[in-house]
Amino acid sequence: MQVQVIEKLKAIPKIQKYRYGTIFLSCLLFLGPLALLPRLAGNTDLCGRLCMRRFYLYFPGMNLEDFFTHVSVALIGVVAFTTILVFTFFFGRIWCGFICPVGGFAELVSRSLNDRWKIEFRSLPQVQIRYGYLATYLVLLPALGISACTLCNFITVPRLVEALSGGVTGLAFIFSTIGLVNLSLLFLLGFFASKGRAYCQFLCPIGALDGLVNRLGARFGMTHHIRVDKQRCTGCNVCARNCMCGAIKMVDRVAVVEQLSCMSCHECVDVCDWNAIEWTTASRNKVPKRIKKGVEIHPEPDWQAVHFLPNKAAVSDWKRVNWARVANGLIFTMATLFVAATTLLLK
Repeated sequence: MQVQVIEKLKAIPKIQKYRYGTIFLSCLLFLGPLALLPRLAGNTDLCGRLCMRRFYLYFPGMNLEDFFTHVSVALIGVVAFTTILVFTFFFGRIWCGFICPVGGFAELVSRSLNDRWKIEFRSLPQVQIRYGYLATYLVLLPALGISACTLCNFITVPRLVEALSGGVTGLAFIFSTIGLVNLSLLFLLGFFASKGRAYCQFLCPIGALDGLVNRLGARFGMTHHIRVDKQRCTGCNVCARNCMCGAIKMVDRVAVVEQLSCMSCHECVDVCDWNAIEWTTASRNKVPKRIKKGVEIHPEPDWQAVHFLPNKAAVSDWKRVNWARVANGLIFTMATLFVAATTLLLK
């Protein structure tokens, strides 16, 4: 048994060992009983001044003064959140994939469990669910008076770790009604989800906003993101099967990365035997250079991060409609109308 465990650990790619190590270190630094970094800010958890999930919520009748009040209350969280988005734009979702102690804790537990117990969520329409919930989280729940802390893994995971270490506050939260609901979500969408990241993909507002910035950053050639060279891709589907976020689909037997879902975890790069997928910038040498006669030279990979539909004129009108964008547009429109209506009614 011990030999099998050792062999499995040796088989883990180097970058994944590094990633698991940084997540484990992050858990020690952010979560109880140590919670070293929160304690530097006078906290024992990721709430209050460290909260990155609440200051941008819209409340009916809210004005700029209210917004800046929320920012001042959670100033450290605002700075941390801004830093995360800047790094994501240039380097991909490093926070989500390599550092986040909340999603990372669920992933580490999930990967230590037998796969036969896991629930497969990756095939669900992630973008529609994620941004539909984000609109609900940002506007509808505050308008209904439902606290942003009601469904929050940034409370649940630290309290669970605190409870496991015998902390009274953690035990009291876990056995409360809200605690039991959140614990159920953590088990369902974390520990017993395939790869352990279903909560991150569906219900985390930080991940949803981070995904938007990741998609935007991937459009620029000088930024580092997960990119595919279509000429090298053989359509073997190994990267799609191993992607922990379900962010890779095969289109015309070529891997396509959905940057809204990709967490830059590098797992797809590790399993690709053809070096067709990489965390890199776009191709640099666009202009052909003079080549010495008789010297064989291979073209530089054409690394692409964002997929564009080919020749729309050859596609039927029905198939040309991007229904995912239609659904997201309707959600955004409804949320905007709700904000406008509540603002007018309260004036």
